[in-house]
Amino acid sequence: MFAIQQKRQKSVMKHAFRSFLMLSVYTGCVPVEAALADDVKGAGHGKAPVASHAASPVSVQTHAAPEVIKVTRGRRAFAFGADQHKAGNITNLTAEELVTHHVTTVQDIQNLVPNLTIQTEGGSNVPDYYLRGIGMQDYTQNNMSSVMTYFDGVPYTITSMSSGQMFDVASIGVEPGPVGFEHGLADTGGEVRITTNDPTKTLHYGVSEDIASYARSKTNFYVSAPITRRLQFRIAGQMLQGGAFRYNRENGESLGRANEGALRAKLAWQPDDKTNVKITGNWSQDSSEADAGFILGDNSNILPRDRDIYATGWNLNPQYAKLLGISPKSKPSYNDVQWGINIDFDRDLGWSHLTTVSSFQQQQRHEYIDRDAEAYRSGDSYLTGSMNVFSQEIRLSGNVLNDRLHWVAGMYYNRVRASGENWFDYTDRPGKDYFQNSAHEQPQQDFAQFVNLSYSLTHKIRLTFGLEHQTDDRQFINDAVYRYNPTTLAKTYTQTFSNHGTMTNQFSGKVGINYQVQPNVMLYADIRRGVKPGGFTANTTLTEQQAAGFKPEWLMAYEVGFKSEFFNHRLRINGAAFWDSYHDQQYFSYILVPNWGTVGSYVNVPRSHIFGTELSISANPIRGLTLTQNVGYQRGTYDDFQVLNVQAVSAYKAAHNEWKAFNDSYNGADMGIPKLTLNGTISYETRPVFRKYVIRMEGDYSYRGAQDTVPRGTGGYLLPSYFLMNGSVTFRPVKGPWSVTAYATNILNRDYIVSRTLATTVNMGISGQPRFVGGRFAYNF
Repeated sequence: MFAIQQKRQKSVMKHAFRSFLMLSVYTGCVPVEAALADDVKGAGHGKAPVASHAASPVSVQTHAAPEVIKVTRGRRAFAFGADQHKAGNITNLTAEELVTHHVTTVQDIQNLVPNLTIQTEGGSNVPDYYLRGIGMQDYTQNNMSSVMTYFDGVPYTITSMSSGQMFDVASIGVEPGPVGFEHGLADTGGEVRITTNDPTKTLHYGVSEDIASYARSKTNFYVSAPITRRLQFRIAGQMLQGGAFRYNRENGESLGRANEGALRAKLAWQPDDKTNVKITGNWSQDSSEADAGFILGDNSNILPRDRDIYATGWNLNPQYAKLLGISPKSKPSYNDVQWGINIDFDRDLGWSHLTTVSSFQQQQRHEYIDRDAEAYRSGDSYLTGSMNVFSQEIRLSGNVLNDRLHWVAGMYYNRVRASGENWFDYTDRPGKDYFQNSAHEQPQQDFAQFVNLSYSLTHKIRLTFGLEHQTDDRQFINDAVYRYNPTTLAKTYTQTFSNHGTMTNQFSGKVGINYQVQPNVMLYADIRRGVKPGGFTANTTLTEQQAAGFKPEWLMAYEVGFKSEFFNHRLRINGAAFWDSYHDQQYFSYILVPNWGTVGSYVNVPRSHIFGTELSISANPIRGLTLTQNVGYQRGTYDDFQVLNVQAVSAYKAAHNEWKAFNDSYNGADMGIPKLTLNGTISYETRPVFRKYVIRMEGDYSYRGAQDTVPRGTGGYLLPSYFLMNGSVTFRPVKGPWSVTAYATNILNRDYIVSRTLATTVNMGISGQPRFVGGRFAYNF
């Protein structure tokens, strides 16, 4: 009797234990949070996210003889769970989100990330990145960006190389603030990490076709499969055609037709269970027509401001075309080619993990751009560039002290060889009846060492420390200006300049603390110092003073924030507040050269500060319904900035026949960065219709506040705020390889401006896209 009673007690205890375990796992009260947090990874370099779906409760199954308790993890409502336990307000985007929100180029990312601005300069094919107001306007792309772009763990120190690579993307992570303590290269503004899909150990292939207004067509494809048990490959490509919505105001001829193609091939090899080798080759060519601008204002009063922001104008001089070696019938267009190869090596050494990343990238740029938006030959430019970048990173990481201390140490090196030419047709400008070319070469190399330590002081408190040392050595050599007779094409003028160099040898660093209040709630605070190397002005050199280098910029960044999830990971709320003390900001302005006059040149703004907040909310309240909302607010103020008053200098010269500097104080002036950025989405996927199909409906919006590109500028320098809405409906089988989508972007057909430039006498704006209506068919096996 006693034995039977004891047996019953054991059975009751086992049943109670199983019930308690099920309840605990479901509510997150037992220490399985770390496992759940790693359920979907993708925030780090080279890690692609698992597709995100609605969360289901963790199931617990029991089996008899012998009794086994099996815990299986339910999938989160949201991806990138591991990042919820890391400091920093990182914005992560999945491959599904990129397709849904029509992200085709890197510029499109700005509509999904708070306090991020990505703009092209003067109709060129080069993106400039600004994150939390930290960034640099660089038309000739001979300087390092304040915000680093990574593709598959390789930092693209020349930002123009990031164009044309946005296809077969697995995830994107955007991290603001100084970085470079665990990988790559330090900077002042942050980084945009783009990770592409890797080869798979099972056969997968797919194709999609997207056709929209203005005869725009985008075709994507991929094939991924094993060759042997330890060798896999993946080939992916993209082709983009059409989409011209701008026109010549003189004859109605269209402009802006895309003509892009790109390929990427990957080979993955696992020689043993502890080693992974991955080889990636990429090629892209962009022969599209240029993003021409419209007239915001003409200081020469030749043409009035355009009332239609899609109007433009150009008129290529046949002699200019002959000198350049292009067709005299050419429209403003690009002819950019890039190729490269990366080799990634990973080895588990037992006591640590070894990672090496080797890369070589080559780019050729040829861009004909009409920078006055008129059939008037005063701003017809032709930019050429040839550059190659070799980089090598070696990184070790591991855990010691019973896994309480995680450490990363490594080195990074790059070698850049770049040259460029900047041609201008001035034949319709008074006193400048010539063609001009400004040429330069710029060899440089960068060597950095970094270490990062993360120590668990208690099971709730984690301390971090990071340090990076960077040595950057770059030269500006063979700088010269040439002028040519517009009729005979004979060289009529040559001026060469001395070689110049600049050296950066500084430290970056961070200290921080994480406090895990509850398994799903974390508080953090950190202080970071970031450095960006100095550089050179390469637009059009006229004097030795203009060719001399400018100093590095550096930043002290202070940030506090929180990360939280509730209701079994169905509600995620993350927020941050930041204050940046900005020193020696690299800014394009004017300088006065004695006995010469005023010339455009980069200067260093002594001091400014930026502060702001960010809030991200994601909710999955019921099955199939997902809501997101991102809010970014930022304000920037110059604390110490004296700007040369070009008009006052010119007036004094005319009155007294001598040059004298007159400066305006911009102390206390607003920096003009967009103060408010908003974006949000709502999507709903129905239950199966006719038991075989589902319908997914999605809508999203984005708002960007006004941006003043010149401090205390007039209305002509202001990019007005704008509001955009997009929507789509997707129909697909529950179990099937295909899907059909109908969509519309800029549903309200709003007119908006994405960037502006003043290269000649014309203040030129670049318009955003009008409404596009299209459909997409995709097949994935």
